[in-house]
Amino acid sequence: MKTKSLLFLLACFCVLLSCNSVVVAQSGFENESLEQRLLQPKLNFDAWLFQKRPTMNLAFDLNSRIVVREGKDKPGFVNWFGIDFVDQIDWNGLPLASVIMQAYAVQVVDLPKTPIIFDDPKDWELQWRFVYLDFDGFAHKGYSLKVGHFQVPFGLEWNSDTTGTLRQYTNAKNLGVKADWGVSVHGTRSGFDYELSLTRGSGNEYRDVGDNHVIAARVGSRFGDTLSWGLSYLDANLTGQDAPIGMTSFPAPQRERWGMDVALTHTKTQWLAEYSRGTNGPQGVWTSLVEFNIEEPADRNLTYIQLTGSGVHSETDLNMTLQSNVGYKKYLGPNISLELQWTHDIELPGAAKPGETGVFQVRYRF
Repeated sequence: MKTKSLLFLLACFCVLLSCNSVVVAQSGFENESLEQRLLQPKLNFDAWLFQKRPTMNLAFDLNSRIVVREGKDKPGFVNWFGIDFVDQIDWNGLPLASVIMQAYAVQVVDLPKTPIIFDDPKDWELQWRFVYLDFDGFAHKGYSLKVGHFQVPFGLEWNSDTTGTLRQYTNAKNLGVKADWGVSVHGTRSGFDYELSLTRGSGNEYRDVGDNHVIAARVGSRFGDTLSWGLSYLDANLTGQDAPIGMTSFPAPQRERWGMDVALTHTKTQWLAEYSRGTNGPQGVWTSLVEFNIEEPADRNLTYIQLTGSGVHSETDLNMTLQSNVGYKKYLGPNISLELQWTHDIELPGAAKPGETGVFQVRYRF
């Protein structure tokens, strides 16, 4: 079962790519035309909505993810249905704020590690991704105010949102919270991007437990330049509840991090790296990531290789995790994507046995 399940994921991915090529070749239509035929009611609705309110956008997100872990008898699944709402609020004809609301119903079934936000191995949960007002009327002066549930400003994730994709950076496991409820000031001043936030420290749900908080900040050069960089800081006292996806338990809620990230971009290729050090309560910790990726500008297909590492220094020992990821994202059209990621455990802490994990995802946004 171990090797066969992982090979089955790879075979499914190859078959789907082959089927897509055959369908397009035989039909004589481009992927965009096929999608228009399938989604004509939604296209008609979008046209009607644009006539009524040009600044408003409404999108739906359907996803199914299969997770196969070496040593498990059967695969796990993650499915979701989400609604994305975006609008612009004006005041006397002048832009006042942008509105973003992303609400998702997420189902998990027998994952290798069930996230703590779910009560059982088979469960549903309402997940708030980003829900905020961004008062950006003075963005041209370098100041905007964000209020709501948004991404904590730290590291590479600040420039490249990986929510809903297999490709991830280190924020969720490293910080203990990826998005949180609160306020932030952000913008561009003297050629540098910055964001300073004060949030609740409760993650998906708004909770008040003692002195829970997250103070986070990032400042850096403009992302997309040939060489860009950023410096980050975080001070947090988390609620200790609602660990993010990928974590089965919540480490010490009190934590501090200092981090830096670098991106080197050249035409279709890119090198990314981030490193942070700090503390979880009394323990010293570090986290790192190095990635090389190739993206085809014409069709947005992405291939990436990652090496991630993290360590916890106890009084007597160092518990280290070292993993490699190889991933590929294929667009079958503007809104349909297939993703495959293979993870190899190089080293795991304690008596945990290294193994292989394969993940396959189909996502449809319309």
